[in-house]
Amino acid sequence: MDKKFILLACVNKNMCIGKDNKLLYHIKSDLRNFKLMTVDNVVIMGRKTFESLPNQRPLKDRINIIVTSNEDYSVDSSFDNVFIVHSLEEAKDLCETFYENKTWYIIGGGSIYHQALENDIVDECNLTVVDDETEGDTYIPNILEDKRFGLFYKSDNIIDEDTKLNYYFTILKRK
Repeated sequence: MDKKFILLACVNKNMCIGKDNKLLYHIKSDLRNFKLMTVDNVVIMGRKTFESLPNQRPLKDRINIIVTSNEDYSVDSSFDNVFIVHSLEEAKDLCETFYENKTWYIIGGGSIYHQALENDIVDECNLTVVDDETEGDTYIPNILEDKRFGLFYKSDNIIDEDTKLNYYFTILKRK
């Protein structure tokens, strides 16, 4: 079986992930889990997600793959852990060729999540689901109701000490 991707996202009950090119939520334990999972692996993101990273710098200790339709897009050439591709298929080819021994995470944004689900390349979804209905401008398809995936794990509800938000972690795997 072809190796597939793990979709990693923090969503709310409306499947909103962001507003104004920023994450909707900053939950310390979610960000800590994100780092623990992705360090020493591959993160695949759209151009806007890359540009929203602090100082537009790649995530440290990870292979960063940026997907953009802009053929002229470039980043600082001093970054040795960044690749620019022009489709998720190119990202998959790059991962299969050079990073077969790593885990491949799709980390956003909305357009990349949509493409990955439409192209049916997602094998697992690791979601932080916030019990909130804040509106934003970036949403993803409702993976929680996607019949291609089944519940593998769901944590108890957790209340974030800083934000007082109620959330849980869940893992959905392809049936």
